[in-house]
Amino acid sequence: MKITYLHHSGFSVETETKVLLFDYYTEGGRKAYFDPAAYPDKAVFVFVSHAHEDHYDRRILSWAKLPNVRYVLSFDVRTEVGFEGRVLRAEPHRTYDFDGISIQTLQSNDEGVAFLVKADGKTIYHAGDLNWWHWNGESRAYNDDMGRRYREQIDLLQGERIDAAFIPVDPRLEDKYILGVDYFMRRVGADHVVPMHLW
Repeated sequence: MKITYLHHSGFSVETETKVLLFDYYTEGGRKAYFDPAAYPDKAVFVFVSHAHEDHYDRRILSWAKLPNVRYVLSFDVRTEVGFEGRVLRAEPHRTYDFDGISIQTLQSNDEGVAFLVKADGKTIYHAGDLNWWHWNGESRAYNDDMGRRYREQIDLLQGERIDAAFIPVDPRLEDKYILGVDYFMRRVGADHVVPMHLW
């Protein structure tokens, strides 16, 4: 398995026969870091966890003409591109089998979904914006609710053996930046953890 960091929460994960692209984002029109045409012999799955612009770069839709590209889009992502049969609309708390991969979704406590993906014997977790969002300026009730909703979702993954997990570690949370990944590691764990959403 080869993991490549792209930008913000964007990563590509290359397995034996597939490429999984998560939350592709090129800030301010930066040069594209990923070209699915470079993988003509592999199925490329483009995941979008939610519609926030820092997780959903619309240039991914231009790849629909490539026969090896598939899309896994959160339920809140709207598109007008016609590529029926090659797109999965992912609802929370569902399990899907899609062109040779297995996908389980969690409900984000922000927007959209988180993904647990199994492909070529590897298990990858991408949190999207599911995180323990504890903001020091918010009320105790707000922060308690965010923490509770996060813990409920992460607990659903107990018993999974995860090869790589991508989890927000956002410095804007100040001294609370580590709560999400800390809870994940205590309750679920992974062989490799990659921090993201670092701005």
